[in-house]
Amino acid sequence: MPTKTERTKVQVKESSTLDLRTFDITLTAPVSDFQLTDLLKQRGVIDGVEVQLKQVVKQALEEYLNSAETLVAGLSTNSPSQRKARASDTRNGGSSQPNLQTPLTVEKA
Repeated sequence: MPTKTERTKVQVKESSTLDLRTFDITLTAPVSDFQLTDLLKQRGVIDGVEVQLKQVVKQALEEYLNSAETLVAGLSTNSPSQRKARASDTRNGGSSQPNLQTPLTVEKA
């Protein structure tokens, strides 16, 4: 039997205008999965899931944007002469420099 989180579906739709990017995130799960948490929320024992969702989404966005900045910063620390030398080494069949490129992985549901 699938766990509660395995039964949860996540959809992300992205749209952009000139000045604004919008992400519509839709989570769907059976109502029965929320019976206990709904009772605890009604009694003031726990916050609603929306509080945690906002925090997690902001953190994910921060990490995503920071990963791009880190990649660019890493590329800019190499002087143009180092990049040129590395490119010529690669064409000659070998390089003493490590490969500094790190692929970015983006998941979309």
